[in-house]
Amino acid sequence: MNNGKIFEQEIKNSIPEDVFFYRFKDGTASWGKSDNTRFQQHNICDCMLYDGISLYLLELKSHKGKSIPLSCIRETQITDLNENAMFQNIVCGFLFNFSDLGRTFFVDVGDVLNFKRHSDRKSIPVEYCIEQGIEIEGTKKRTRHSWNIKDLLE
Repeated sequence: MNNGKIFEQEIKNSIPEDVFFYRFKDGTASWGKSDNTRFQQHNICDCMLYDGISLYLLELKSHKGKSIPLSCIRETQITDLNENAMFQNIVCGFLFNFSDLGRTFFVDVGDVLNFKRHSDRKSIPVEYCIEQGIEIEGTKKRTRHSWNIKDLLE
């Protein structure tokens, strides 16, 4: 299992029991270079949470190193999340996991969009996440992490 899938599983396992969680299914698109080629529309994000007050639309990204490449984020993810963030009680953003550092941050989609528009960098550095985001406290249990999602929701 790759780092991204491991991170997704860690997040799922960290959701409090009284919070609704739904993981959108990954696309089944294939490229066969033939008449059987099929495409599927991409999901707005990886998952949604509902705590009885707010709906959270979250895209989960895990990467080694001290930055998240912008090439890992589809333009439609940013624009679609940003459009939905305009609705009352909908929180849209990214959970950026820096696997080498064992640190995870929630960064609002508006801050990601602002970074992309005003920076000449090709990746979002951990320093930006520290300044603009909310760090999600994590506990390492042997090989996997548990993340304090309850604090993010509060």
